[in-house]
Order: sequence, then C-alpha cells, then structure tokens
Amino acid sequence: MMTFRNQTSSLPGIVAALILVLLAGCSSRLPLERAPLPFRQAEDSFKLGHYERAAHGYRIYIDSGEVPELIPRAYFKLARSEFRLGNYDRCIATLDELERRYPDEDWRQVAELRADAEYSRGNPVSAILSWERALEKADASRKKLLRQRISDAAAKLDEETAARARSIVTRDDTRALIDAARGGAPVEQRPTAVAGLKRTPAPAAKTAATPAVVLPGQFPVGSAKVAALLPLSGQYEAYGKRSLAGIELALEGSGIALLVRDSGGEAHLARAALDEIAKMPEVVAVIGPLRSKIAESVSPRAERARLPLFSLGQNKTMTGRYVLQTAMTHEMQAKCLVDYATQTAGMRRFGVMYPRDPYGDTLAASFEAEAKRRGASVVGALAYEPGAEDFSVELLSLKRWVDGDRIDAVFIPDFAATAGVLSQTLRQARPQVGLLGGNGWNDPGALGAVADSIDGAVFIDGFFIGSQRPATQRFVNAYRASRGGEPGILEAQAYDAASVVRQVLSASPSTSRDALINGVRGLGAFEGASGTLTFGDGEVDRDLFVLKLEGRRIREVNPGEPASSPVYSIGPSSDVVGEPGLAPLP
Repeated sequence: MMTFRNQTSSLPGIVAALILVLLAGCSSRLPLERAPLPFRQAEDSFKLGHYERAAHGYRIYIDSGEVPELIPRAYFKLARSEFRLGNYDRCIATLDELERRYPDEDWRQVAELRADAEYSRGNPVSAILSWERALEKADASRKKLLRQRISDAAAKLDEETAARARSIVTRDDTRALIDAARGGAPVEQRPTAVAGLKRTPAPAAKTAATPAVVLPGQFPVGSAKVAALLPLSGQYEAYGKRSLAGIELALEGSGIALLVRDSGGEAHLARAALDEIAKMPEVVAVIGPLRSKIAESVSPRAERARLPLFSLGQNKTMTGRYVLQTAMTHEMQAKCLVDYATQTAGMRRFGVMYPRDPYGDTLAASFEAEAKRRGASVVGALAYEPGAEDFSVELLSLKRWVDGDRIDAVFIPDFAATAGVLSQTLRQARPQVGLLGGNGWNDPGALGAVADSIDGAVFIDGFFIGSQRPATQRFVNAYRASRGGEPGILEAQAYDAASVVRQVLSASPSTSRDALINGVRGLGAFEGASGTLTFGDGEVDRDLFVLKLEGRRIREVNPGEPASSPVYSIGPSSDVVGEPGLAPLP
C-alpha cells in the first residue's frame, strides 16, 4: 500500500488516511455504504464493465461534493473508466483535475495510470517520466513491474527520443534502464540547460548577444542570476520555446546569466526543478511556469522559499508576496471588456452565448461577475456544444433577449472560427445588437470570411502586434531584427516579465531575493510590450488591448489612441497581422 508524502492540509489526518485506503482500492465498508446513490451506482457499473455509465455516475458524484473523503477515489475511478473506454485525453484531463484539487499529494496509482494513458496516446517520454514517478512510491513487487514497463518503452524509442528521455528523467536507475534497453551503451545526453533554440530565421550575427545559458554551479562570477522554468519538451514544447525566446530577447546584452530548466510539462518535474533552484541563493528570480496547472503546483513552494516567481500561466492561480502573475487572465479580459462596453460604448444589458468547454465556461462566468460588479445586467446565458454550426436555438434566445429584455450586446467567448459564424447569424437576425468577444477572436485569417457582416464587433487580447504603443513597437521591431518572424502574446508576456527583472537588477546586479521583490513591487506602472503592468502590494494589474473590426480591418481603440492610428487588413487577399487567440494552457 502506498504512503502519503505529506498529510493533506485540507483534511484531518484520519480523513487523509481514509483517502489513501480508498484510492488504493482496499476495503472500507463504512464510507462506501454511506456514499450517495450516484457513487454506489458508479461502483457497480465499473465492476460490471459498464464504463460509460460508471464515468457518468462518478462525475455526478464529484460535482455534488458529498462525502468529501470519497472524492479522490471518484476522480481516480472516473479516469480509469475513461482509460478503459479508450478516451485517453479525457483520462489525462481527469487526473489533472484530481492533482489540481489535491496539489500536495503524490499518489502512485495516479502516476501509473497517467503513464499508461500517455503511452497509449503516443507520448512515450511522458509515460516514462510518470512511471519513474510511480517507481519512487512502489513496493518491491510493483517496482519490478514498473521497471519492466520503462525498459519495454525505452527499447522502442529512436535515438533522438531516447536522448531526450534520458536527459529529463531524474533518477540514475531510470537512465540505466533506458541504456540497458538500448543495448547497454548510454545514448547521447543533452544538457538540462537549453541553448541554441531553433528559430526561423535565426541570424548568426546575433548569437553572441544572447544571455549566458548555464548549468548549475557555472554562473559567471559577479553576474546576476535568473532562472526560466518552461516546458521545453513534450506536448507544450513549442509554447515553451516561444516564451524562452521572449526572455532571451529581454536579457540580451544585460550580463544577466540565464539558467534554463525544462519542466517537460509535468508538475512533478517542475516541483523538483523549483526545489533545486530554491537551494541556489545566487538565483534571485524564476520566470515561469507557462502552464496554469504547473503554476498551481510550484507557487506554494516558491512562496515558502521566498523565491520571486513570475508566473506566465493564464488561469488565475495562487499569488503572494513573492509569487506574481504577469500574464493575462480571464478576469483581466472580463474587466477590460466590461469597462469598454459600459464606460465607452454606454452598454448596460448583455446576453452571453458560450461553448461548453473550460475556456468558454470560465470567460462567461468572469464576464457575468464583472458586469454585475459594475451595476450592469446579464439577462441570460446560453451554452452550446464546442464547434457547433447550427444556431437556431440561440436565435430564439436572442429574440427573447432583444424583444423582452432589450439587450445592448451579446458576449461570445469562443474562438474565431465558431464565434464568427455565430456572430454572423446573430447580426443577420438583429443588426442593432452589439458583438463582444475574448482573445479567441484575434485570428485574422478565420475572421476574414465573415468580417464584412460583423463590422463593429469588439474583442480583447493581451497583445496586438499592430499597436502604436511605443513599448509594443520597440519589442516588435527588436524581435524582428534579432529573431526574424513575428512575435505573439507568449513571446511578449515572457519578454515583459524578464524586462521587469532586468530593470530592477540593472540598479543593483548583486541584489538579494527580498531586495528584488521589493524593487519590483516598488515600480508602480511598467510600460510593457503586452500593455502596462501595475505592481504594488497586491496582485499585478494590467491593461489589455481593445480591438475593433472596421470594414475588413482590425484597429486598436483603447482610450486616448489617436484617431489616425494605422489599421490592419484581414482576410486571405491581404497581409494577415496577428495570430490565432490562444486559450490558457491547462
């Protein structure tokens, strides 16, 4: 039977022990007998192999919140049901949800199931990492099975993938298993620090100006030290490398040494890396993680270690004295959009139509809360299936909202492909109703087909490459000259976080962690590439970019912007400026 690494902080020790027993699958008659009906029905369905019915029952029980000590088991059995059904992505998502709810726990069974699901969906390196995690908690007989799984998976890897796996596992015995599975000769080991990231194009003349990328213990004497903690391998590798490019650009020519750590997109690797960094007193700040789930996992550790952490996650997570969230959040989008709608456009009554997915659910809820806070009204909210094409039901609601409730606008927090079709349908039915959107709308190519029919629609984003703000222009021009290509919101937000650290360190390169965070919080307003960041004793605030469709063009309409500022064409017949809106990484 497995053991807890730490007692859960939210439940008494006796309940935590009960959770362990339940998740492990041992008998515990009293809690199961007094469990709610959906839970007992789900258990029966699972035993009979009716996994769809079991999954449905476990989800109903989780949402009910009854008998909290049974919730971890319900999550785990829900994930197992999805795995048995071949829904590996859903299995992983359920395990993610379980780990977010119980961030201090590290259950072997969860790690094993995650590994099996990752392997089944074609991610052998992620599977090996999770099997390794389970290995640390297993008893002797289970360790034998897990080592065999690692060996079998490693034997099927090509040389490049095996090298990547070997470079990011954390145990010497795991590396030995990989080597043995491939004939006993160690595969080429890549350094943990990442240098020479591929870019298109990447001018050789600029390489010498990049910040020093170093391994632990190799910092240049007398230099400032900053760490980047990003997913540089695995499913989110492309996003991590884009963010790293922004950090490197911000630190060019500064003399600041950059320690790069790869989280692999895995919470346990990120926690291990942060714990290692926290023990290096010469490192005064960490930029990252990028995924909100990882940020939730490492933020408490950074706060306890008094290590300044500049999170790039886009879902609102824990912040504190030392943990700052510098990326755009759903709440920021809602605040900016409602402010524009009520203060600038004079709108007071809204309807909300949103996809039934995490992006739509969260943005819709944030918009409604912000509207109520401002004294405005959301007269109704209607969810639809993601990727829907038929909006006849939505038209019925629109008619009721317009004729009976006299709404001013409809907010549609979806991505441009679907949001454009829905907006066009609504506009054709009721031309007078305003159209509002989130950052998912910022996809000029997808909006091109409907741009003529949704003229005047307004949406929000955390970066606009065509902005005339001086700080944005300087960043875009520097990126084009140094890296080539066009930057997006990931590069811009990482650039701003690193620029804030650089500005404080420029005054005192040998500053301490406490001095650094005091300096950052004393900056007040910081003009960044992705908008103005405002620091103080509380959470970081920032203004966003209000964008408007005018004809077949996107124009920034933030208050105070000159009326003559350039606008940018959209559609297949013209240059596309911008990028598809990015949903927050989980």
